[in-house]
Amino acid sequence: MIELYVSGQNLRIYTPVIAADTLRYLSVQAYFLGSEWDGFTRWLHCKKGDELGADVYDLRLDENDRITEDKGLNLTTGEWLLYLTGSREDARVTTAPVIVTVKESGLVDAPLHALPMSVAEQLANDAAAALKTARELKAMADEGGFNGRDGVSFVIEGFFESAEALAAGVPEPEAGAAYGVGTGAPYDIYIWDAVNGAWKNNGPIQGARGSTGAAGATFRPQVDASGNISWTNDGGLPNPAAQNIRGPAGQDGAQGPAGASAYEAASEAGYQGTENTFNAALAAMPYHNARHLPDGSDPITVKTGNLEDGAVTAAKLAPGAVSGLYYTELSTAGWEGLSAPFKQTLSMSYMHTGDTPMIDVLLSGIVTIDRQRLSDFSNIYRVITGNGSLTAYAFSKPTGAVPLRILNVRR
Repeated sequence: MIELYVSGQNLRIYTPVIAADTLRYLSVQAYFLGSEWDGFTRWLHCKKGDELGADVYDLRLDENDRITEDKGLNLTTGEWLLYLTGSREDARVTTAPVIVTVKESGLVDAPLHALPMSVAEQLANDAAAALKTARELKAMADEGGFNGRDGVSFVIEGFFESAEALAAGVPEPEAGAAYGVGTGAPYDIYIWDAVNGAWKNNGPIQGARGSTGAAGATFRPQVDASGNISWTNDGGLPNPAAQNIRGPAGQDGAQGPAGASAYEAASEAGYQGTENTFNAALAAMPYHNARHLPDGSDPITVKTGNLEDGAVTAAKLAPGAVSGLYYTELSTAGWEGLSAPFKQTLSMSYMHTGDTPMIDVLLSGIVTIDRQRLSDFSNIYRVITGNGSLTAYAFSKPTGAVPLRILNVRR
């Protein structure tokens, strides 16, 4: 059975598995929460495929909000769109659709299943049945089937405490005469059988009035975020078992557009170098970061106010702690190697092994020249000192000469 739960225009379905190739087996039970659908004629619509050539079933729910097996709701394999509509005079209500997946069954060479009647066929069938019933009632009325004696409707003409009292009180009854017999309700109805000349006891027409029933209870449904529907009631009665009415998961959305690369984002922010230069600068960042203190500050920059008066004096500096400031240049043709890393060694008589030089590119003050110098300098990632030499290593060969400014620190 397919179970549908309707709250306003919201439709949920609880059906663990639906398999194809059934024949007059599937049934539907709808549960309407609240009173919004009261007075509406309710229809279930099942649709599979595109607008043209689609399979469409439209079945009316009966007075118990059911579609029984004999209506032929036999769904084929695939995805079906189910929704409900209701009509009342000039008003109409409809639910949002839900998707039901019908799986293949194990049946091989299944015969074609019988199709449900169309909407027009169902309405015509109901009209024909109503017309047939009306004609039968008219024929019975024309033949006097609803009349009592002398064309009068059935009437209880009086009451007696016993059959003996009835016989004595009505010595010459007419055919079909009816009397109630008994000391109180319910009375047995005695009718005079003129053919056999006797009173016939037909039993009571209506039973005695029953006692007032117990007060009813109101059951209230609630659905949690996981799609589980459960009930509470104000009568202390057992509640129905909770059920999950969540539909199948929807399809994944379309892939979004690719985001900008790091180089593209930098270019949009104003960076003017080439992509190769940008990537080389990223690769050299660990080296440049190593030249700074752990907190990221520049080791040769002192903020105003951080030094007390007289904090640094010549007496506190170790002899030879600062060797001097020098200038040299890495030439364009001096790079060795066919692939990275490329290296170039400069002769520097004042350089010793173990020195810690602080090296920076020397800028000219001309934008076009300085931009190229900075781009070339970003390819240099390592410098090693020796006795009377300095060797530089680069990811790629600079395209021009790189003038250097060197502050040599000797410890």
